[in-house]
Amino acid sequence: MKYDVCIIGGGAAGLMAAIFAAQNGDRTAVIEKNTVVGRKLLKTGRGRCNLTHTGTIDDFVREYDFCGRFLKHGLHEFSPEAVRQFFAQRGLATKVEKDGCVFPLTDRAADVSRVLVDAARRNMVQFIYGRTVKSIEKQSDNTFILKTTSDQYECTAVILATGGASWPRTGSTGDGYRFAKAVGHTLIEPKAALAAVSTVETWPSRLQGVGIPKVRVSTVLEDKKIQTTGPLMFTDDGLGGPVIFDLSRAITDYLYESPQPLPIKLDLCPSRDFQQLETFILDGCAAHPKQEIARVVTDLLPRAAALYVVEQIQPAGHPVLAGQLPKESRRELIYFIKEMPLTIRAIRPLAEATITRGGVSLDEIEPTTMQSRLCAGLFFAGEVINADGPCGGYNLQIAWSTGALAGKSAALFCKPK
Repeated sequence: MKYDVCIIGGGAAGLMAAIFAAQNGDRTAVIEKNTVVGRKLLKTGRGRCNLTHTGTIDDFVREYDFCGRFLKHGLHEFSPEAVRQFFAQRGLATKVEKDGCVFPLTDRAADVSRVLVDAARRNMVQFIYGRTVKSIEKQSDNTFILKTTSDQYECTAVILATGGASWPRTGSTGDGYRFAKAVGHTLIEPKAALAAVSTVETWPSRLQGVGIPKVRVSTVLEDKKIQTTGPLMFTDDGLGGPVIFDLSRAITDYLYESPQPLPIKLDLCPSRDFQQLETFILDGCAAHPKQEIARVVTDLLPRAAALYVVEQIQPAGHPVLAGQLPKESRRELIYFIKEMPLTIRAIRPLAEATITRGGVSLDEIEPTTMQSRLCAGLFFAGEVINADGPCGGYNLQIAWSTGALAGKSAALFCKPK
């Protein structure tokens, strides 16, 4: 079978690439190893699908840090606002939450997938399910042959949208790295990013499943202070939640390269400074003098977390009443709430991470087209490249922008010269 554009991978980037390639009139096919497309998309945002984030393009470039400059052209071509318009024009309105995250109004990732598949089908995209591409061969006439275990496909342009190596059960098993390497591309070692962390200390397991809505986490890495803020979750061997996911993105390279654990501090009450927190506790002690001090702390933290914090300042088996809390113990309590010390020993495995850090080197991809600088007619989109962002819809925006740009560029490449 012969096509103009073949897209390997039917995730967010691949679907958007297919739509933009096909709407330019090119015969387009999506080759997907699973029996359905968008499996990882359905899991994003806990099934709600955090489509993108609010902010200017310059804001996005700053958030993307090391890969922001590379992504800037794609963001201009298909901006966060354009993404919202894309879905709205196809009947799926979006909403903005307090933190700037953009979700479909229905809170259903399945609706996002449905819109993408419907748009692709209206543009006559052919979906080829249950086929794993084994090799990509470039012919003497500059066309490509894509071979699977059972058949082969010929095309003028190929878009690799195979994803990274995180969440492999969704189909992201790093296939694109092998294809890129076969034509000479440099691969940046894949690492876990946006992942939970394991700690040296074992006590977080006592609080497994306990969440705190807003925590500030800070550390110092190579004389640079790193700080993230957001929801925290205690896990069976450490910490998780968006605040830790964002931190993991900043420290993943260090933890992969260094055997030394990384000290961090948790501010469990970032909305109050030390003085304000002391005033709050003093007022609480005055209001509940005959109750245990844990009663006051539970107005700040979930009960399980409050009890653990209080344990650090009172003798075992000797509960301290709020009205009898010594000044020194009060200061220790405040310090522990504002600067709880922990030590990260490792980021959880790549297979558990939300996204992959690493992939095809950006130096070998043309940012204005997403075309390979080494192999004409080969394009990239999404997580297969060495680009990632923080929590909050930034990584799906990479998928949308690079997918749209690769699709348009591949379609243009197929036009008679």
